[in-house]
Amino acid sequence: MTWASIAQAVLLSLSIAGLYAAIAAGLTLTVGVTRIINFAHGEFVMLGAFLTYALFTLYGISPWLGMVISGAVMGLFSALVYRMFLERVLRQDEHNQLLATLGLSILLVNIAIIMWSPDPRVMQAPQLLPALQFAGVTVPGNNLVVAGVGGLLFLMLQYIMRHTRYGRQMRFASDDAELARHSGIDVDRIFELSFVIGGFAAGVAGGLVALILYVHPSVGLDLVIRAFAIITLGGLGNIPGALIGAAILALAEGMTSTFVPHGGSFGFGVAFLLLLLVLVVRPNGLFGKQVQS
Repeated sequence: MTWASIAQAVLLSLSIAGLYAAIAAGLTLTVGVTRIINFAHGEFVMLGAFLTYALFTLYGISPWLGMVISGAVMGLFSALVYRMFLERVLRQDEHNQLLATLGLSILLVNIAIIMWSPDPRVMQAPQLLPALQFAGVTVPGNNLVVAGVGGLLFLMLQYIMRHTRYGRQMRFASDDAELARHSGIDVDRIFELSFVIGGFAAGVAGGLVALILYVHPSVGLDLVIRAFAIITLGGLGNIPGALIGAAILALAEGMTSTFVPHGGSFGFGVAFLLLLLVLVVRPNGLFGKQVQS
């Protein structure tokens, strides 16, 4: 073990943290605002990955533009899903909400298998940025893109929530939906907007998945499990907490797979070990609010 190998593992892990943050930020926004645990968020990421892959391989559209298109398409798709499906679920029991979004997740996975087969695909995109090289450490250019886009997406969501009228309305509706309605806020429209923004983030994150990982009907499931661990680590609805949780999880996974024998086979074990430790010590997450009973 040398300092160069440690630096390499840390930098690669932080680039993966950008991907995790992009997925978890959109999820924590929708969960934090509407209080619906959306199991289908991973499938929105998967659809964004397939769309970016198709735009590049069939039409030669740059992944830069492909991410934006995927984000826009998934934002529109999220609005459609909300209006036709989730708006009704919001008024039902929490158990029905969980089963409904889980059913939507399974439906989208099976549609993807029928349309594109279960075979994994690799986009083989060129390096969008020059690789970072210093003192024996190399970070591929596309990993830098993932870290940068993930960080930019986080900043965008944070700006929306903290410095725009719609963001303030989302926070108000999240804290007390009934009081928000009596104050003249169209809560249904605000909830829909949160899903649209979350869907846009999922589509962009799907483009990042296609850029450095593989495109597969079940890739969303693999990633959304980590995203749920991240938002629990950071605290429900806490976007900065999601960023820090993503960095913690990515570093833990990277160090384990690099320096622990057979660590790469641990899979979700690292995520859920961290999750278990945090829930035992701080049940509301590292940066979550205490819930008054």
